[in-house]
Amino acid sequence: MRPLPHSLTQITRIHPPAPPRYTRHTIGSAPAHDPERARRIVRELPTVAEVVEELPPVARRDMGSPQCLGDLDIVTVGCWGNAVQITDPAFADNGIISCNLDSAFDAQVQAHPEARIAAACERDFSQTYAKYLVHVPGAPCVSADGWDEMEITGDIVRSLRACGIAAGAGTKVLDFDAPETLVWGDCLDLIACGLHIPLVDEALVVSVFRVIRPEDVLDDMAEVWHQD
Repeated sequence: MRPLPHSLTQITRIHPPAPPRYTRHTIGSAPAHDPERARRIVRELPTVAEVVEELPPVARRDMGSPQCLGDLDIVTVGCWGNAVQITDPAFADNGIISCNLDSAFDAQVQAHPEARIAAACERDFSQTYAKYLVHVPGAPCVSADGWDEMEITGDIVRSLRACGIAAGAGTKVLDFDAPETLVWGDCLDLIACGLHIPLVDEALVVSVFRVIRPEDVLDDMAEVWHQD
């Protein structure tokens, strides 16, 4: 069996008041992880039928993407003050059949309309597929997905402005007058207060759970992940 493709499959939630954007210099001031809250969150996910066991917590920077089929049963949840980040292989999409990321994102928006919510699926096949979903209070939801070209619904610039993020914002790619030049990962990182991907030398910890999936979720995961 071929190795699994590299992937990023996560949803990040920022509750008000949003913290200032974390950097490698300020990430040490982030609140400690709340494992009890993480236990509640994982049990509420539509991609989880049952939690089989809670494994020892790990540093977020050491998680990596699934390496084998057994890793597809692992869900991690980080809860750092007003920030929540869920990483779940069931959020994976290939642009054809799965809608688990959409369903999980919609459930998060319905349950937490006051929060910024940024969902991401990135998968490296022979080509790279990506899907991004964004909810920011005060702006319409945004979706983007595709292979070489992204099909976009909504206005990511409006979402950034609704977060109080100004053009420039300390990054050379943030040009509101040329939205086609925006890098989606950078936009999600701004909306997620610098938590989109791990920062250098950060000490953030996540809870790790081995889970059982609902049957319909298993069917979608088989189509997306299982390879001959």
